[in-house]
Amino acid sequence: MKNQLFLLLITFIFSAILFSCKENKRQKSEQNIFQNSSPLGFNEDSLIDQSEFSIELNTDPDPNRGSWQNPDLVIEKLGDLSGKIVADIGSGTGYFTFPISRVANKVLAIDIEQRYLDYIEDRKLELPIEQADVIETRLTVEDEPNLHTDEVDVILMVNVFYYLNDRSAYMKIVNNALRENGILVLVDFKPGDLPVGPSGDKVPLGEVTDNLKSAGFTDVSLDLESLQYQYIITAK
Repeated sequence: MKNQLFLLLITFIFSAILFSCKENKRQKSEQNIFQNSSPLGFNEDSLIDQSEFSIELNTDPDPNRGSWQNPDLVIEKLGDLSGKIVADIGSGTGYFTFPISRVANKVLAIDIEQRYLDYIEDRKLELPIEQADVIETRLTVEDEPNLHTDEVDVILMVNVFYYLNDRSAYMKIVNNALRENGILVLVDFKPGDLPVGPSGDKVPLGEVTDNLKSAGFTDVSLDLESLQYQYIITAK
């Protein structure tokens, strides 16, 4: 009898420990949902081998990003995403892709780095099947976003514009990919010497807005106040 009670006690303790470990892992995964995003144009990452990249993915290079990036506010700028198809251009490892997938009908994670997209595919395995099915990864090249005409309702570009080579041609493709009444939300770093973002010269804001207008966007608005280090442009 004592042996049976002892075995039951050991089994209970082991089950409690196992449950605690799984719960901690789940919570950690949820807390990191906005971490580990890399913009479309960071070419220096191409020098990192796969083993180093795996380490990099598990170490947030900027643990304070959530405070200055304010992802919830950026996603609010996209409007009501119910039933919408969203393109996350320069998705990196899914910093915005994953939270958008909770509310959109489909989100296209678009990047020039296959390893980032592979990471997103791996992370999808941790999601409920109905959310995982919302996410589609799509490899592209530097000079075009790999979007079809009238394919999406919303396009998000965060920390991407600075790295584009032929911005005029690129943004024309972006505009053509938007359906009627579609919206572009473009987020990039403000001019000046900032503690985050690219160290080189930023693209002047006037040049950004002129580029969007020449690409066919007629309603362009600029928000310089909501984010500490970045501006938000919405265009239709």
